[in-house]
Amino acid sequence: MSEIYEPSEDTFLLLDAIESIRGKIFRRALEIGSGSGVITVALSKVSNEVVAVDISDKAARETWRRLKSSPYADISHTILGDMLSMFREGYIFDLIICNPPYLPRESLEDKTIEGGFDFVKRIISESKSRIMSGSILLLLVSTLTRDLHEILLYLKSEGFNPYIKLSRKLFFEEIMVIEAVKNS
Repeated sequence: MSEIYEPSEDTFLLLDAIESIRGKIFRRALEIGSGSGVITVALSKVSNEVVAVDISDKAARETWRRLKSSPYADISHTILGDMLSMFREGYIFDLIICNPPYLPRESLEDKTIEGGFDFVKRIISESKSRIMSGSILLLLVSTLTRDLHEILLYLKSEGFNPYIKLSRKLFFEEIMVIEAVKNS
């Protein structure tokens, strides 16, 4: 299996979500799990500084290659790493976006796609201290991840005000972009 997550329906739904907030310019945006870099380039259009993180060396290289060939290379950083663990205390964002490996761990062996609800919870937990009050966490989930109500309750318990921004029904699941605004 490829280490680079290629654009798919979930990627296109996230691109629609970014397009819907295009009138706003963010100071610093982060994509967790940059994959091919398509989302990172789109974030560059709505942010003064963009950081992309991926655990896969191939994905980080592909993201950087894509950014270098765009007009946004000078405002972009690509990091090989695991979520938010490499950022120093106080390095915060006003937009975090993630298309996490939302499929449940059962029978999956690939770090680029395995995760499920535990992985989503980790993203939420790590993001809460790295995002400013009033700022946005855009998170893609699926009906295969977990009960949507449970995901929304967890976001609320971690200090976010979440709602379903966009959704798309696919053959075997429904995918949704949750917009969660960090409470003050």
